[in-house]
Amino acid sequence: MSAARQGPDKPGPAQTVLERNLKRLAGELAVIPRTRKTALLGQPGAGKSALLDALTERSCQPRPVVGQRTDATSWAEDPHAPLIHRCGGAVFVDAPGYGTAAHPSEAFFKLFPFRSFDRLIVLFKDKLHAADDRLLLGIARSGLTERTLLVRSFADGLAQEEREALRREWAARFAGPVVFYSARDRSGLPEIAAFIAAGDES
Repeated sequence: MSAARQGPDKPGPAQTVLERNLKRLAGELAVIPRTRKTALLGQPGAGKSALLDALTERSCQPRPVVGQRTDATSWAEDPHAPLIHRCGGAVFVDAPGYGTAAHPSEAFFKLFPFRSFDRLIVLFKDKLHAADDRLLLGIARSGLTERTLLVRSFADGLAQEEREALRREWAARFAGPVVFYSARDRSGLPEIAAFIAAGDES
């Protein structure tokens, strides 16, 4: 068989289930009537699903998977996995943790439809990792910093001095606002909710 004949018919690399779901997400968001759309992003164990449950008072449909597993939300196995959560007039996406074998950062950052959202909530626990820095850099280069809130979860044990030191450290890496959040005492939750609600005006 000649090279000329092989060219047009040669199949490209097979898409993974994750890649298909990320493209499906973009399509599903595109046909939703104008409404507030918020994405929760972060590595496994950052507390994204628990935060979504708290923000919506456990009323979004379907409910996020909240449990002991740090990788409970997966888009890598089921091509029909639910991708969008609805609560009243708002739409949320509880994205799976990036930077794992199942959800590699490269595919996630390349295909996730960041621009489809009014608000991006980036959660992290303990410290920012290389994958988090890559995400924040991509957000800044795309001009989405004003839509983005950085949330340090599990922050109930941090003293005020520690928080101020962390703010100074992060200022060189992210120009947007930062909130310290605790699922235990719900501190920081009103600030996160207010940031998301402000997306209605954008």
